Amino acid sequence: MKAKKFWSLLLAASLTAGALAGCGGSTSGSKETTSENGKEATENSKAPGDAGSTGEEKGTDTPAASGEQSSDGQSPDEQSSGEAVTLDFWNVFTGSDGDILREIVDNYNAANTDNITINMDIMPNDTLQQKLPAAIATNTAPDFVLFGIENIAPYVSNDSLEDISDFWETTGVDKTNFLDNVVDLSCVDGKLYGVPMQYNVQYLYWNKDMFTAAGLDPETPPATMEELAQFAEKLTDESKRQYGLALPTNVTYMQFLWANGGDADDPDKNENLLDSEANVKTLEWLQDLAVNKKVTPMNLTGPDADTMLQAGQIAMYMSGPWQINGLKEAGINFGIAPCVSGSAGAFSPAGGCSYMIPKGIDDTKKTAVYKFMKYWLSDDTLKEWSQRNGFPVWSKSLMEDPEIKNDEVLNSISKATEIGRSYNLGYSLASQIDNDVMIPMFEKVITGAAAPDAALGEAVTAMDKVLGK
Repeated sequence: MKAKKFWSLLLAASLTAGALAGCGGSTSGSKETTSENGKEATENSKAPGDAGSTGEEKGTDTPAASGEQSSDGQSPDEQSSGEAVTLDFWNVFTGSDGDILREIVDNYNAANTDNITINMDIMPNDTLQQKLPAAIATNTAPDFVLFGIENIAPYVSNDSLEDISDFWETTGVDKTNFLDNVVDLSCVDGKLYGVPMQYNVQYLYWNKDMFTAAGLDPETPPATMEELAQFAEKLTDESKRQYGLALPTNVTYMQFLWANGGDADDPDKNENLLDSEANVKTLEWLQDLAVNKKVTPMNLTGPDADTMLQAGQIAMYMSGPWQINGLKEAGINFGIAPCVSGSAGAFSPAGGCSYMIPKGIDDTKKTAVYKFMKYWLSDDTLKEWSQRNGFPVWSKSLMEDPEIKNDEVLNSISKATEIGRSYNLGYSLASQIDNDVMIPMFEKVITGAAAPDAALGEAVTAMDKVLGK
């Protein structure tokens, strides 16, 4: 029964946690290897996490820092040919980001001095989450995996991941060079189960040309919920199928609840926090925007919002860094800003992906995986990933890199990253809360299917049921 329950939990998580996690591309398509062509990127459906200040500047033991290290981050006296080691690596990067990841892995295979070869299989997230628990149970799991951090806790609860808390000391990588909040997202009960690969929050994208046409300053995005509503109304022209703000259904809008001092639940106390006047007011504001002022297309899906944004039909949209390359390719003149603030401040659900090692790996292969993880955390590799994919920088030494400082997009998203906040990350009931409570509530409000107070009341009851109250 435990294995069956775990399987169901992971499958449910995979279907609801993709977009916020910011891992991979589309959720369709067959398995790929490093030699195959990549797919076009599409936005995931949802994402969680949180951020922190950069702290004091520290260097890392990377090729860029020392000038005397190889591509695997080793100094010359550490390098050795050794026996050949082949690693199987599963991940969920089915979009164009998978092509870039494949290039980096291929470069590592060619350049590392330890005879390590990584065979990479790419598959949709729901496929991986179906296959991995069974593979772990039958000792046929890959040597390491890469997927959203929201899935770490369920695997840990089933004793299916290796505790890699010794990674920093074993490899000599300076843990203090990385934002604490990013590293902490891969920890459960104080133990490290994943090495961060990327980190993200949701941002506010705006179309500067549409701002200009509407008489708004193209360099000044809305900073508050009140301004967001005013701008969205001014930018909407239904006759031209032009909308001020995209509000897709089948997602959550925690940034708005938090901004006004509301919340959904407290995972530490297993407590329902939905029943509040702050949440009622936020949902009334949201329904007024969507139903009365009609600033968003009705019954909009995430992929449809992506398409309309890239077609110049959406003026503002809250999404993750996976939008950046598509907007550049589409020739959209866009800006990126933090999510807007309310009476309690500005916040954004954050998330990311980590490299993890399934339970049962032997010491030789674990050591080889550690070497690739160390390579990934070098400033050279992290810099390439951020510059080519538009994901924020979370290495303190890399934040001081002149090219990063002078990159307008990376600078913008790095500032936006500072308001990241964890939304039920590591909580075993997270997926059920989204599916049974939060997504239905927001959908009813945005589509006008229920009055805000009624939708909230139903959600409170549903939350109590999920929490076992």
